[in-house]
Amino acid sequence: MSDDAPRAAVLAAVTDGRRRPIWRSGFSILWTQAWPVAALLVGLWVVFAGQTLADLTGRGEQVLLLGALYPPAFRVGVWWTPLTHIFLHGGLLHIAMNSSALGALGPAVSQRLGRDAIGGLLFLGFFVLCGLAGGAFYLALHWGGGAPMLGASGAICGLWGAMARMTETTDLAPIWSRSVGRQARSFLVMNLILVAIGGALGVLSGAGGVLVAWEAHVGGFVAGLFLVHLFPARFWWLSEGHAPR
Repeated sequence: MSDDAPRAAVLAAVTDGRRRPIWRSGFSILWTQAWPVAALLVGLWVVFAGQTLADLTGRGEQVLLLGALYPPAFRVGVWWTPLTHIFLHGGLLHIAMNSSALGALGPAVSQRLGRDAIGGLLFLGFFVLCGLAGGAFYLALHWGGGAPMLGASGAICGLWGAMARMTETTDLAPIWSRSVGRQARSFLVMNLILVAIGGALGVLSGAGGVLVAWEAHVGGFVAGLFLVHLFPARFWWLSEGHAPR
């Protein structure tokens, strides 16, 4: 951070000698400090509006064929879908749930990477890489399958993986630490619940199978655990050496 803004503007209250990072201040952070998250949310909803328009004009299936991660299409050269599937969603409930998760998990990673333009690009890059990892793991397990997959949840789970290692300083918790283990267990429980719900919906709808891409979730989460170590911590107030006096 290059400016000399008052530290009160970038640090929340200090209680019992411990600093509380501003990303714990609530959803107002989205339009004050963690603007890359808000920008990404707007982008996702714009794409969803485009999908809705395509559905209304009879082009929805074409959008899904060219944009969703569909193993048969990928095998014959539709190579860009590991990227494009991240930004497509399967309905209003799908994007609403992912938006809520992104709004909850995104600010922590966004603040770590910085609130300037470079920080915004780093956040988007991190998000996309986790989404690509989720798509790759899905493809690896379903190479011969025929079920399409779409949604930002793999990338969002990557943010969860990054958060699992983050502390109140620039240091990262070790992969095998108790704190990371607790987050991993929570992630596992969440996925088991989603798989149960997805399985029930599959039966009730007659589609069969599990209507949740847990494979993308796992791939994204594991990627986030490791990728966060490769991305710089650029917000100076995260350092213990800059605690307010």
